[in-house]
Amino acid sequence: MTSLAEQLSQIASKSTNSLNLKAQKVAHSQSLVFEPRIAASQDFDTIYTICFGGFQELCQLDSRFVRFGKTIFSQQSKNEERTQMTSKENEELDIVLEEFLGLVGARLLLKPGLKAVEWLVRRFRVHEYNTTSIVMTFLPYHSAPIFITLLSILPTITSPTLKFLFPYKKALANPPRHAVVYAMTNNPSLCTTFNSFVIRISKLQYHYPALISFWAGVMTEAVAGVVDLSRSGRKNVQRHNQEDVLLRILPVLNEGLSLKKAPQLRIGCYMLLTVLASKSRLSDKVLAGIMEAVAVGWTKETRNSGLLCLAVLAQEREAIRLPGALMKELMKLDELPKELLTLSQQCRVDKLTLGLVYGVLDRVGRVGLHELPFVGHILESRILLDAQAEDVIKSILLIAQSVNLGDSVVYSDLAAFVTRLAESEVLREVAAKAINDSSIDIDALEMRLQTVVRQPETLLKSGEDIEMHDPPTPSAGKGETLLGDALARIPTRAVDEVSFLAHSASRIYPSLSQVFLLAAASSANLEEFAGLPILIKPAPHEAFAVSFFIRIWCGPNPVLARVAALQSAQKRVASPDSALIDFQAVIPYVLAALADSAEKVRRAASELAAAIYGVYKRINKEGKKSSATQMWGFDDIYGTGDITKGVKWLASDEARRFMRDALVPDLEECILDNNRISQVIEHSISGLVSTPRASSKVEAATLKSSMRLSVFSFLVSHVINTPLYVAKLRLLTMLNRVEKVGSSSRTKLLLPLLESWISLDADEISQRCKSEHIEPKEIEDQMVGVVASSDKGEGLQVLQSIVLGASGSTRPSLIRAALDRIRHLWSSLKADSKISVAQFLLNFSLIPQANPSTSQNFQDDAIGILRTIPLPSDVLSAFIDQLPITANMPDKSPATKRRRTSHSEMVALHTQDSKELAAAIQKVTLVLELVDSSKPERNPHLLRGLFQVLSEIQRYKTEVGSELAYLQGLVLGCLLAMVNCFKDQPDSKIDRSTVRADLLIDCVRSTASPQVQNAALLLVASLATISPELVLHSVMPIFTFMSTSLLRQDDDYSAHVIDQTVHQVIPPLVDALRKQKGNPVVGAAELLLSFIAAYEHVPVHRRLSLFTSLVETLGPSDFLFALLAMLAEKYPLDTNVLPFTVELSSHFSAEIRLSASVKYLDLIFDVLNADHTLSDPLLGLNDTGEKDGREVAQKLLPLLPKLLSSRRLISRIGKLLQQDDVQSGRLREIFGSLLEKTLGLADDVKSDRGLRETCGTLLESVLGLLSTVEFVRSVEGLLSRPNDELRWKILRSLEVRIRKEDQSNQTSRMAILGFVPHLASVVSESSGVLLKHTAITCIDVIAEKYGKRDPEAIVAAADVISGAQGLSNADDRLRLISLLCLASMVEVLGTQILPILPRALPVALGHLEAGLGDQTSDVRIHNAVFSFLGALLVHLPWIITGAHLDSILRLSHRSAARSLGEEADGSRVEVLSLIAKQVDPRECFAAVGRNWAASNDFGPSATRELLGVLDMCIEKHTKSVVTKHAQVLTSFFLKSFELRRVWTPGSENASYVDEVEGAVVDVAIKMIFKLNDVTFRPIFVKLLEWASNSLPRKDKAGRVSRLISFYNFLDAFLDRLKSIVTSYYGYVIDNVVEILKAPATGEAAPKLLWSTVLRTLRRSFLSDQDGTFVYLTRHNRDRLTLVEFWQSPDHFNKIVAPLLGQLSNAQSLPIEQEVIPVIVELAAAAESSDHHKEINATLLKHMRSDDSKVRLVAVKCEQELVARLGEEWLALLPEILPLVSELQEDDDEDVERETHRLIVKIEGVLGEPLDSMLQ
Repeated sequence: MTSLAEQLSQIASKSTNSLNLKAQKVAHSQSLVFEPRIAASQDFDTIYTICFGGFQELCQLDSRFVRFGKTIFSQQSKNEERTQMTSKENEELDIVLEEFLGLVGARLLLKPGLKAVEWLVRRFRVHEYNTTSIVMTFLPYHSAPIFITLLSILPTITSPTLKFLFPYKKALANPPRHAVVYAMTNNPSLCTTFNSFVIRISKLQYHYPALISFWAGVMTEAVAGVVDLSRSGRKNVQRHNQEDVLLRILPVLNEGLSLKKAPQLRIGCYMLLTVLASKSRLSDKVLAGIMEAVAVGWTKETRNSGLLCLAVLAQEREAIRLPGALMKELMKLDELPKELLTLSQQCRVDKLTLGLVYGVLDRVGRVGLHELPFVGHILESRILLDAQAEDVIKSILLIAQSVNLGDSVVYSDLAAFVTRLAESEVLREVAAKAINDSSIDIDALEMRLQTVVRQPETLLKSGEDIEMHDPPTPSAGKGETLLGDALARIPTRAVDEVSFLAHSASRIYPSLSQVFLLAAASSANLEEFAGLPILIKPAPHEAFAVSFFIRIWCGPNPVLARVAALQSAQKRVASPDSALIDFQAVIPYVLAALADSAEKVRRAASELAAAIYGVYKRINKEGKKSSATQMWGFDDIYGTGDITKGVKWLASDEARRFMRDALVPDLEECILDNNRISQVIEHSISGLVSTPRASSKVEAATLKSSMRLSVFSFLVSHVINTPLYVAKLRLLTMLNRVEKVGSSSRTKLLLPLLESWISLDADEISQRCKSEHIEPKEIEDQMVGVVASSDKGEGLQVLQSIVLGASGSTRPSLIRAALDRIRHLWSSLKADSKISVAQFLLNFSLIPQANPSTSQNFQDDAIGILRTIPLPSDVLSAFIDQLPITANMPDKSPATKRRRTSHSEMVALHTQDSKELAAAIQKVTLVLELVDSSKPERNPHLLRGLFQVLSEIQRYKTEVGSELAYLQGLVLGCLLAMVNCFKDQPDSKIDRSTVRADLLIDCVRSTASPQVQNAALLLVASLATISPELVLHSVMPIFTFMSTSLLRQDDDYSAHVIDQTVHQVIPPLVDALRKQKGNPVVGAAELLLSFIAAYEHVPVHRRLSLFTSLVETLGPSDFLFALLAMLAEKYPLDTNVLPFTVELSSHFSAEIRLSASVKYLDLIFDVLNADHTLSDPLLGLNDTGEKDGREVAQKLLPLLPKLLSSRRLISRIGKLLQQDDVQSGRLREIFGSLLEKTLGLADDVKSDRGLRETCGTLLESVLGLLSTVEFVRSVEGLLSRPNDELRWKILRSLEVRIRKEDQSNQTSRMAILGFVPHLASVVSESSGVLLKHTAITCIDVIAEKYGKRDPEAIVAAADVISGAQGLSNADDRLRLISLLCLASMVEVLGTQILPILPRALPVALGHLEAGLGDQTSDVRIHNAVFSFLGALLVHLPWIITGAHLDSILRLSHRSAARSLGEEADGSRVEVLSLIAKQVDPRECFAAVGRNWAASNDFGPSATRELLGVLDMCIEKHTKSVVTKHAQVLTSFFLKSFELRRVWTPGSENASYVDEVEGAVVDVAIKMIFKLNDVTFRPIFVKLLEWASNSLPRKDKAGRVSRLISFYNFLDAFLDRLKSIVTSYYGYVIDNVVEILKAPATGEAAPKLLWSTVLRTLRRSFLSDQDGTFVYLTRHNRDRLTLVEFWQSPDHFNKIVAPLLGQLSNAQSLPIEQEVIPVIVELAAAAESSDHHKEINATLLKHMRSDDSKVRLVAVKCEQELVARLGEEWLALLPEILPLVSELQEDDDEDVERETHRLIVKIEGVLGEPLDSMLQ
C-alpha cells in the first residue's frame, strides 16, 4: 500500500461522515432496542423520552443511578455531540460512561437497564467510542439474544483485544462459552482487559453476582489453560513462561484480595489461587506469601472458601510449619477444629492442620498449655493421617519430657492431657504406635508426670530391657527436698491397719504411695523408703509391708513404680529375716504381675517368683526339722476378719512343687509374653501336657489331680477375697481357661464367686473399676465366663437367673454379659441344652417385664441372639410344636349383652382372652421370623407344621378381626422357599399329604392384603409346576380372585406374581384341556372371562404385557381371536379398547393376525346364526335372554377394521407378499378366505344398516391391506358394481389412501393422477349424492397433492365440478364441496382456472346470497364461498373489480348483520382484509365510498368492518398513494361524518354512534399521518366549512350534529398531534366563540356540542403549553416575533370573554366540571401578567354577581388557579383580597365555605397567614 493510500485509510477510519447523510442515517439507526427502520425515524427527543423512562425506573431500583441524572441523562445531554467536544471533555465523558456501564451491568437483562444503555448508544455512541467497555459489560451475557444485537451494531472489529468476536459478528451468532475461555487463554490482551474491568467495577462497589461468577468461572478455566501451555518446552523455557503467568495473574489476585467489601470477588480469587497452585510448581516462599494474603482481611462470608484455598495451598508446600502471620489469623477463629473437620469432607486439609498443630506446639514454651486442647480436638477429629498424628503425639511427648514448667499444677494438667490422648478411643491405636516408636524413655516420663501413659496394648509391644536406671530429672534437688519432707510426714507405725489388702479403706496408703512414687525414680531413695519405721516394725510374716508393695504393682501406677514395688518385695522375700516364711499368699499376685502388659514388670515379677521359690528350696532343705516355718499373711492378709479365714492354703510342699513344676520353668517365656502365664496355669491345673519351652527341651512335669484341685481352690479363694479388681480380672482370665479340674468342673468351683459378684452394687463396681483403670465390661465378662460349656445346668441356670433378675442383680452390664455368654456357649452346647436355652431365650423375649423401659433392650438382645445363632431343625420344630392353639386358649367371659352374629360367614363361638391372644400372636410372629431367617429351604420337614400354623393364623384372623397379613406373608414365604427347594431338586419328592391347597385358596380369596395374595399365588404356581394335580381342581377360583384384586395392583411385585401364575399354572391347565379332546377355547372360557373382567382395573401401563403374556402362554393361534372378541363385546363403549387390541395383536406375526381375523369372522357368523356353538361359552349369548345376536355382532365388528388397518400389518404383508415362498402362499390363502368371508358377511347384513356400514368399513380395511397401486387397480373394478354405498365406501378409502400417500412415490402418483378421469365421470354420470361428494373430495385431495404436477387433468375435472353436477347442483352438500374444491384448485392452477371463473364466480355469489336469505342462513355455504373468494383474492386479485367488488361488500354487510358465529365472522373478515391489501387502491377507495350508505343500513357491525377495510388499505399503501387519492378519501369522510344525521336519536343504531364515529376519526387520523401540511390544510378548512356553513341555518339539528362530529375529530386530532397542530385552532376560533356565545338550550345535542367544544379548547391550551412550536405574528415589515399561540393577544382576546362568560350560566350548565378546568388551562397557556389580570378582573366581576351560584363557581375557579399557577397567580393577590374579605361574610353558606378554602390554599402557597391582610 502506498503512503497516500495509507493516509487515506487513516482519514477514512477517523472520519465521522459529517457530510455523508446516508452514512449518518445508518449510524443513527443502530439501536439495541428498536429495529433499524424504526430507529432511523426517531429523533433525539423521542429517544430521550423512552430512555429516560427506563433510567427513572433504574433510579427506583438503585439510588446509585440518581447522580447520572445530572450528567449523561440530563436535558442538556440531548444536545451533546461527541464530535464537537474536546479531547479532555471526551475523556471526562468516557469516565462517566464507563462508570454507568459498570453499574448498569447487573440489570442489562431488565428492560429499564436496556433502555438506559440505549441512550448511551444512540446519543454518545458508546459502541463506537467505548467499544471495549461495552463489550466487557455485556460479556457475562454472551449467550443471551441481546449480545447478538450488540454485535450487530459494533463497528468493524480491528482491536486485537476483541478479535475473537469477529466470526460471531459476521455470522450474528452468540459466542459459546468455550470460545470465550479459549480467547481468555490465548489472548493476553483480552484477559488483562477483562481482569482490569472486573477489578475496577469491584473497587467502585458496582460488582454483581453474574459478573463475578462469570469472571471466576472463565478465568479459572483460562488460568488452567495458560498454566498448561506454559509447561511446554525446555525447563528454562517453562520456568520463564511460568514467571510470565505469575506476573500476569498475581497482581490481579492481589488487588482482588485487598477488596474486603467484595466477598464474591475474594472467593473468585481463591478459586484462581487454588487452580494456580495445583497446576503450577510454586516455591514455598511464594505460597507462604499467598497464604498470608488469603488470610488477611477475610470475613465470615469468605472464611470457609479461604480455608479451602489455604488447604489446597498448604498441600502444595513442602514445608509443614505455617508463617507466623497466618498462624495469628487462624488462631483468632472460633471453632476452627470443627470447620477443618467439615472442610476435610471436601478436600485434604491434613497439611494445613499439621502446620497449625506444630505452630501451637512451638508456642507451648512461650504461652503455656492453654492452647493444647486445640491440639487434642484436632487429633480426636482424625483430620490428620495416622502417620501425621503419630508425629504430633511424639512431639507432645517430647515437650512433656523436656519442657520445665515449674508448677506442679501445670505438670498435673500436662499429665492429664497426655493421659487423655493415650486413653482416647479414637486415638488408642495411633497413640500406642507413637509411644512404642518414640525414642523417649516412657517410664521416666510416666514417673515425671506421675501417671500411666501407656495402655496395656502399648506395653505388650514395648521391648524395654530389664535394667533399671535413674532417669534424668531437671529439678533433682527440688525432688530430694520434696521426698525428704514427705518421708518426714509418714508416721512410724500404723495404729489399726494390718494389711493394705484389707477391704476397708486405708488412711495411710494414699500418702505412703505418693512417697513411694517420689522415691521410685532412684535406688537410693528406695532404700531410704524401705527403711521407714512403719515398714520395718511389723514382723516379716505379717502382711503389712509386702501387701503395700502388692497394691502398688497391682494398681494403676507407672511402670517404674510397679517394677520398684516388685523389687522391694523381692528384697523383703530374699532377706535373711524371711528365710523360713512361706510366701504362697504372694503367688497369686505374682501371677497377676506376670500377666502385666509391661515387660519390665513381668521381668521383676519373675525375679520375685524366683526369690519365693528360693525360700521354698531353703525350707525344703530344712525339711521337717524346722517347725519355725510361718505362713505370710496367714492371719491378716485380707484383714483380721472372716475374709482372711476364707482363704484356702496350700501345704508348703504343694506350693513348692507348684512353683517348681509349673511356674519357674516358664518364667523366661512369661517375660516375653504376658499371655504365657495363662497358658501355664491352664496346662498345669488342667493336667495338659505343656508345649515345649524355648528355654528347655524338657517338658513340664504334670501335677497330680489332688494337687491341681488344691492349687485351683487356692487361687479361687484369692480371686474371691482379694479387693484388687486388677488381680481378680487377671486371675479369672487364667482360671476361665480351665474347663475342669479332674472330675470337678470350673463352673462348680467358681460358681460361688459369680453368685457373690451378682450381689455387688453397680456403683461400687463402677467406682472401683474407674480407680483401677479397667473397664467394667471386662470383669463382668470374666465373671460370667466361669460358666463353662461342659456345665450340666447349674451355671446356665445362674445365667438365666441373672437375665431374669431372679438373683437380685439388675445391673445392665451383668445382664448383657450373661446374654453374651449364652451366645458364646451356644455352639458348644448339646442338642437338649440348645433346645432348653433357645426356649428360655424365646420365653424371655416375650414375657412382660416390670420395667419395660430397661428390660426391652435386654429382650431385644435375646431376640438378637436368636436371630444370629444358627438354629437347628429340632429347635425350630420345638418352637413350632409349642405354638399356642386357639382351641386350648382360655376363653374370655362372655358379655352379658346378646351378640349379633353373621350367618354368611364363619364366626368364632368363643371369644378368647385378648391378652392371651396378643401374647400368642406375638410368639407366633417371633417364631415365624426365626424360621424365615433360618433358611427354611434347608428344613423341608417343617412343611407340615407350617401348614398347621397357617391354619391357626386363619383362626386367629377370626378372633382378632385383623388380616394378620404379616404373619401370613411369613408362613407363605417360608413355604414358597421350601417348595422351590423341591423344584430345584427333582429327585426329592414332596409329601402330598402335607400340602393344603384349600388353605392357599382361602388365603387368596379371604385376605385383603396384596402381599399375602401375591405370596399365595406364587406358592400355588410353584406347586403347579411340581405337582399340578394338587392345585388344578382349585385353579379357577384363583383366576376369579385375580380378576377382582391382584390384576388391579400397580407394583412390580404384583406384576411378577401375575407373570409367574400365568406361566406356571396355565400351561398344565391347557394341556389338561387338550387331553380331554375338546375345544380348548371353550374349556378355558372361564379363565378368559376372569382376565376380561379385570381388564378395566389393570393399570394401563401393565395391560399390554399382561395380555400378551396370557395369549402367548395359551397359544395365539387358538386363543387370540377369542380374547379380542371378548374384549370387544365386554367393553363396547370404552374408546381405549380398540387401540389396545390393535397393539396387542401387533405382537404376533402377520399370518397369526390374519388367521385370527378369519376366526373372528367365523365367531361373528356364529353369533348371527340361530345355533350358538362357540359364542355361547365365550360371550354368554344363551345365559340370559337380554343379549341379541345382532347387537353382539354390532359390538364385535368395529374391532376388525381397526386390526386390519394397522400400518405395521400392511407393511409386513407387503414385504411378505414380495417373497415367493411357502409363507407368502399361506398368506394369500388366508387373505382370500378373509376377503371371501368379508364379502359374504356384507351380503348377510344388508338388511341391517348399522352392520352394513360397519361391514363396509371392514371391507375398506381389507382392501387397504394392498399397496396403493394395487388398490387403485382394484377400485377401478369395484366401481363397476351397482351398489352405490359400496362404491362410496371404496372411494372413501381411496381418499384416505391418497391423503396418506407419500408425494415422492412416483408410481403411486402416476396411478392416482390417471384415476382422475374416472372420478370426474363418477361426478358427471352417477346419481348418488354421497358418491358424487366423495368423488369431488377425492379430486380435491388429488388436486391439492398432485395438481401442480399434472394441471391438465385437474383443469378437466374443474370444468366438471363447476358445472351442473357440481357447483350448480341443487344439493347443498355438493355445492359446499364444489366450492371448497374450486378454492383449492385456484391455488393449484392459478391462471389456468380463468376459463371457468366467468361461470363459477356469479354462481358462487348467488349461492352466498341465497345462503343469506331472509329466513335462514347456511353458514357452511357462507364460509365455503368466502374461502373461494379468499383464494381468488390471494392468487388472482385483479379479477375482482367493479360490480363483483360491490357484490362482495354488499353480501359482507348482510353477513355482518347476522349472528353466524366466530368461524363465519373470521372467514368474512379475512376476505375483507384481502380486499384492502390485494385490490387496487383506486378500486378499493371507490368501492368503500359507494358502499358506505349500504353499510349504515345494515348496522354498526357492517359499518365497522367497512371502516376496517379502509383502515387497512390506508395503512397498507404509501404516502404518495394516499395523497393521490386524498380527494376521494375526503369525500368519504364527509359522508362518514354525517353518521349522526343518519342514526338519529331514537333510531335502532343510535347507541353505536359514538363508537362508530370514533372509529371514523381513527381512520381519518391515520390518513392525516400520510398527508403533509400543504395537502391537509385545505381539507381541514373544507371540513370546517362543511360542518359550520354547508347546511341551511334553519336545519339547526343537522348543523349541531355535523359540528359535534367535527369537534370530536378536532379533539382527537389535537390529542394525537398536540402542539404540532395548535395553530390549526386559528381556523375554528371564530366558530368556537360563536358556539360559546349561543345559549345552550335544554336539548341534549346543543349541550353535547357545548361540552365537546370546551374539551377541544382545553386540549388546545394543553398542547400550546409544550412550547415546542410557536406562532408567528408580524408587528412590522422587518421583524417577526415568536410567541405561543394563545399568548397572542389576537387569539387570547377572542376567547377569554366568551369562555369566562360561561360562568354566568352556573344555574343551568355544569360549569365546575366543564368550564373551570378550561379557564385554568387558558391561564396556564397564556403566560402573561396582562392576560392574568384580564382573567382575574373578569372573575372578580363574577364574584360580585348577585347570583350565589355564579359567585360560588367564581370562587372555585380562583381556587383552581391558585392551585395550578401558585405564586405566579398570587401576583394578583392585592386585587383579590378585598373581595375575598367581603365573601368571608357572604349570605350563601357554600360561598362562604369555599372562600375559606380559597384562603387556606393561598396561605399554603404563601407560607404565611392572611389574617393581617384581610383585616
